[in-house]
Amino acid sequence: MDTQGAYADIPLNTVLRKSDSLTPLDKAFITELVYGTLRWRGRIDWVISRFSKVPTKKLDPWVLNIMRLGVYQLLFLTKVPPFAAVNESAKLAGLYGDIGKVRFVNANLRAVERGRDKIEYPDIERDPELHISVVYSHPLWMVKRWVKTFGLEATIDLCQSNNETPPLTIRTNTLKTSRQELFHELEMNVKEISLTPCSSEGLQIRGASDITAISSFEKGLFQVQDEASQLVAHIIAPKPGERVLDACSAPGGKATHLAQLMENRGEIFALDINSSRLALLGENCKRLGITNVKAFKKDASLPLGFLEEFNRILVDAPCSGMGVLRRNPDSKWKKREEDIVTLKRLQFSILNNLADCLKEDGVLVYSTCTVTPEENEEVIDDFLANHPEFVLDSISDVLPASCGSLVDNRGFFKSYPHLHNMDGFFAARLIKGGIKS
Repeated sequence: MDTQGAYADIPLNTVLRKSDSLTPLDKAFITELVYGTLRWRGRIDWVISRFSKVPTKKLDPWVLNIMRLGVYQLLFLTKVPPFAAVNESAKLAGLYGDIGKVRFVNANLRAVERGRDKIEYPDIERDPELHISVVYSHPLWMVKRWVKTFGLEATIDLCQSNNETPPLTIRTNTLKTSRQELFHELEMNVKEISLTPCSSEGLQIRGASDITAISSFEKGLFQVQDEASQLVAHIIAPKPGERVLDACSAPGGKATHLAQLMENRGEIFALDINSSRLALLGENCKRLGITNVKAFKKDASLPLGFLEEFNRILVDAPCSGMGVLRRNPDSKWKKREEDIVTLKRLQFSILNNLADCLKEDGVLVYSTCTVTPEENEEVIDDFLANHPEFVLDSISDVLPASCGSLVDNRGFFKSYPHLHNMDGFFAARLIKGGIKS
């Protein structure tokens, strides 16, 4: 993944599903190793650099990742005996290198084991940002931004939350069942299940090794979707029979939720530039029993060629994804600060392109899964400055009272992992012409 730029989730899930020899316990341990090492890579690399005479940047990628796996076990997994972590790492090095690499891995991991109680980390008083970056394992540029935006303590809390395993949240498909009926059906398949506090369709699951392997999923009774993401469709508040545009749609979590709220009536035009992701949208619609979604391979920042105008438009914009790092721990090591400027331009161009596609008195919702002001409030402020025919509508008017803490004083929707145990999301609700609908 380091050498090819791939993300961990798809290849890991593919390997685990294809394996007949691995037990559920084996699969759980492998998943813990992979995601745990990715979450704590920053601190792990700091530790490796304290003991290795070869800088981490000069290490063979295979050797470095084997050492990362070993250090993760030594520092974080109390049930793994240290000798086992060292020996298995050395054996693994033998599969990808010569005897010199085996000895290198063995010697350095043994040194870490002997000296792990004496490792010194950056001092929080002298350099608080570097301390947070290393100890809580986040890129330094990201930490600096968050300290400036949220303050020191909130940044620590956010980083801590990003390093925790998030809950598995699903959305009931109310076209086929009710939340209560699904709750009772799933009780037999999972260790722990509870109702989400804000989303009226959501359930949180713990203790399910592969939720998509159970019959309820195949029958289309639910969709895997975080609670914050579920609330976006309610912010749009579509009505049966309307024409809705989902501008950046695939793989279809929000599009299928919109269809659900519309009782599978009306039309949803679902756009995306990625053919394979559009195919996933089609698969999800088929499984969930949804027939009112029409998929189009189109770039939402360019002229669409549609004659239709829409009652409601969702722009779930491409973004830096810094609100979902706990679900994608490897992504924080792939992101670059300079990408935020490029993304902001793209986000504005999509909104600008779609402004004329909305009917008078229609609703436009802009959402992201990031926590950067440049991609959120600043995009909306720039759009409103260029489009006086739109006004900002308070989201508190369309969400239940239980969501009060998720709406700020300007009427924006904002969720954070460390405050709400949801993914980090932003949403703004705009009305064309200023009349609410």
